[in-house]
Amino acid sequence: QKQHQPPTPHRRSWSAAAAGAAGLALLLSSCAAVRSNATAPTPKLAAAATAPGPAGQSCSSTSQSAEQVFNAAKQGVAVVTRGDGIGSAFVVAHKDGQTFLITNAHVVRGTETVRLKWVDGKSDGARVVARGRGDTPTSDLALLAVQGTRGEPLRIADQPSAVGQEVFVIGAPKGLEFSLSRGVVSSLRDSDEILQVDAAINPGNSGGPVLNAGNCVAGVATFKYKDSEGLNFAISAAVVREFLADLPPASAAEPAPSRPPIAQAPDDAGDATLCLFKRPDEEAAASIPCQLSRGETAEGQTFYQLAWADGARNAYAFFGDGRVAIEARSADGRRVQDAGRFRVLRDGVAVRSSSDAIAVIPGLDPVLN
Repeated sequence: QKQHQPPTPHRRSWSAAAAGAAGLALLLSSCAAVRSNATAPTPKLAAAATAPGPAGQSCSSTSQSAEQVFNAAKQGVAVVTRGDGIGSAFVVAHKDGQTFLITNAHVVRGTETVRLKWVDGKSDGARVVARGRGDTPTSDLALLAVQGTRGEPLRIADQPSAVGQEVFVIGAPKGLEFSLSRGVVSSLRDSDEILQVDAAINPGNSGGPVLNAGNCVAGVATFKYKDSEGLNFAISAAVVREFLADLPPASAAEPAPSRPPIAQAPDDAGDATLCLFKRPDEEAAASIPCQLSRGETAEGQTFYQLAWADGARNAYAFFGDGRVAIEARSADGRRVQDAGRFRVLRDGVAVRSSSDAIAVIPGLDPVLN
């Protein structure tokens, strides 16, 4: 019997950058640690994901056309990119100032941060905050978190699917973003936890929603049988609800990194040096004069403040599991909090933000909190 194998994320061709820039972009390639449970505080989302929402977000009592389903759901779907891989995700809740999305665990394998692209062309960095336990098809789920309110939550169906039910798949097959395919539920497998559908699912669809004609999420597009026609599979809505319900509450999860207080004056200012900084949309890194200083929070956590020559300031708090809490303040005073990953180098440290910006701070051997 052929094994259930998730599709390999679609590979894209990238033009080669200059050797120095490419080397810098790879500095943190091995930083991310794959976890099998929640990696950050996760509010209870099961109720939010199944409760009726504002107009356009609840299940329809009448069957909708493919056009109606797509137009109602597209604001809640995102394209997920990590390195040269691509997948899909969909919003399940807005809570505590964050947006939470479901995708497949294999879409985010080997990374803790990804990029999301929305249907309006805007993009955001997202963190992987939970992963399904185990290696079965039904455990191939992950939860993403984005700061702020983004997209529109899609309601997860609270009724089981039935054979013959019409379904619609939205995602990025082969990198063709926000594509729609349609079909029917062909069968229910593994005690109704897996939907077999004949709607097209291809690499890039993984993690995207499979919607019913009432515009509710019936499942998560997950895998297909290779060298076959119409043998496509999705994790059922019931499994998704169970995954969300099983997340540890914020009080029981691993504490989030404390925000480093930039306003507090550090106690040991260092000499000016040259730091490297690479924006995610630029090929080359820039050498920028910077000055590093160290301080402590009232709770005794060590943080580092980096003053850039253009007046911007970053503060970093480093943690023993590879996380770094970041607060960036621009020259005009705007502040942004973020969480990233870091890697200690031979003579310094490289920090990657959730948006894939990279800073290399020479001479720093950070104290870990």
